[in-house]
Amino acid sequence: MSKYLRLGRLIELMSVIKFHPDWGPKKLAGYFEISEKRLYDDLNELNAGGIPIVYNGKGYSYLSLAALPHVQFTLDEALALVMGGTALEQHRSQAYSQSARSATAKLIELLPEESRRMLLALEGKVRMDPKGRSETHLALKIINSAIADKKTVGFDYFTYSRNITSHREANPYGVVFRGNSWYMTGWCHTRREIRTFRLNRISGIAPTGATFIYPEDFSIQEHIAKSWGVFQGEETDVEIKFSKELAPLIEEHQWQPDQKIVKHKDGTITFSTRVKGTLEIRRWILSWGEGVRVLRPESLRNDIARHAAALARANAKK
Repeated sequence: MSKYLRLGRLIELMSVIKFHPDWGPKKLAGYFEISEKRLYDDLNELNAGGIPIVYNGKGYSYLSLAALPHVQFTLDEALALVMGGTALEQHRSQAYSQSARSATAKLIELLPEESRRMLLALEGKVRMDPKGRSETHLALKIINSAIADKKTVGFDYFTYSRNITSHREANPYGVVFRGNSWYMTGWCHTRREIRTFRLNRISGIAPTGATFIYPEDFSIQEHIAKSWGVFQGEETDVEIKFSKELAPLIEEHQWQPDQKIVKHKDGTITFSTRVKGTLEIRRWILSWGEGVRVLRPESLRNDIARHAAALARANAKK
């Protein structure tokens, strides 16, 4: 992480020198919370990189502002900044979340107008869980361009549950990475409602040429807030009891923002939360195997029992 932190410091140092040419080495070092020796190393690094910085008697200034390189980001590079900051913001330890927000804001100020527009258009519409890898880079690139430019996209979509492929058109509102897959959320023209599409089931995606107005009251963060993963359904209160062997594994992780855990004297715990749809949490419950019991809703408990029985039959010795 240290080399990335230094890179961010060098970029910010260029900006600080531009706007504060009267800041001497002591004040600059204090601002960045580094030693004066480290500051001189940074200044030498910038000079070696072709950015001429000289001491002006009070502080530092550029020998020629015209010699400064022009920073121009492609959409992919701009998106990488947003996604990188998002990943740090969502990190469980929160160790770098404030720094990520601060660095992103400072970098945005250094960008030319077009790059800044792309970044601001994507900000808040890309959510990333740092687990797994993207499988569909081309589709993701097209979708992010469509989000930034408010363009409708057309594509063929394979629906796994019905084993069919149909053509769809959608207004992309945002993308999110959960588990090990990318998903696009947007207004589906076919279903006439907001739907979520898994990117690796999308093929032939391209802009249709039509534009749309992004709804001011939509937030992808709020839209998926109560989903266990990304898919939506009826809001349901879920209560699950875990054995004392599984309890430490559940307690050490923040599964949902509004989760509640009640500890019992025998070492077991009761985990409760509210989710939109139970399909994805059902898979999570089954992944724990023995030592877990659904207390409510009854429909989910029956669903778990049915799937567990089918799994047992499939793996029984014959």
